Amino acid sequence: MLPPKTHPKWKELVCGKLKVTFTLLATKFFVTRVTGRAKIDPSMENINRLIDEAYAFFKKNEKLAQKDIQAIFGQEPK
Repeated sequence: MLPPKTHPKWKELVCGKLKVTFTLLATKFFVTRVTGRAKIDPSMENINRLIDEAYAFFKKNEKLAQKDIQAIFGQEPK
C-alpha cells in the first residue's frame, strides 16, 4: 500500500533529494522527468502537482513497481 501524499518522502522524491536505484525503466524515466520539472519550477504549487503525478504513477503501477516503492519508502511494518 502506498503512503499518503503527505508522506515527506514524496517531496524528497520529486525534488531529487532521494537517491534510489530503481529496478523499472519506466520508474527511472518518470522520476527523471518529474525531478527535472521540479528544478525548473520549485514553487510549492508545482511540487504538490508533481507529488500528485508521482502518486498516480505508483498507484497505477503498484504491483509492477513494488520493489521501487519499497526502495523509496522502505519496508512497511507488518
